[in-house]
Amino acid sequence: MTTTENTTTAIVHEAINEEYEWVQYNKQLRLIRSVKDDMYQMQSILNALRSTKQAHHWFENQQTKELLEEFPHMFATLGKPRVEIPFENRKNLPNGLRGWYVHRLLVNAVAMWASPRYACYIFMMLDEIHRQEREELENKLEAKDEVIEAKDKNIQKRIPRSVPKGKEKNYKYMIYTEEMENEEDRDMVMLHLVRRNNKSFYDLAKIYKSDRNWFYRENLPISM
Repeated sequence: MTTTENTTTAIVHEAINEEYEWVQYNKQLRLIRSVKDDMYQMQSILNALRSTKQAHHWFENQQTKELLEEFPHMFATLGKPRVEIPFENRKNLPNGLRGWYVHRLLVNAVAMWASPRYACYIFMMLDEIHRQEREELENKLEAKDEVIEAKDKNIQKRIPRSVPKGKEKNYKYMIYTEEMENEEDRDMVMLHLVRRNNKSFYDLAKIYKSDRNWFYRENLPISM
């Protein structure tokens, strides 16, 4: 595995079908990944490291046995019970995809067993994948914050017009779950301002009778 083979470090995802993909780090490192559960095919790891070892021999290793014994306890330390499959032999897949798959947390262990010399490239690959995932998540959160800030500014501009001075007690906020049209707003709730004793208040009260779907508060600060 020469230096020229490892100059490109951008992660490229190439779909094989709806459930599996190639994850490529450079000209040499191409791993098969199961999209639904983030497990990696062991044979693709061995091929990437040019190892002639057979995948099933990894399970006979004493260090592997100790690692797999501890595997379920790793998630218990997080405080939330999780069912994670450490490995699986997928015999019914097409040629090229079938074989042993391991959990993403075990990929480095397989790489070290397959080739201690070249395993570092697998480490670098997974680190880059996780870095890009964090960056994408941060960008999404930043975009979400910008949308929320823009909507908050719009609400602040409308407050003086929505609640006339001296009439604060004639209004109350109605907060209830309502399906949003835009996909990016699906995890948000609609906030309504209606008049006390106004027909719109009673219409909403008739429709949203379940506490699970809606509620209203008397003392929210609706006036400036």
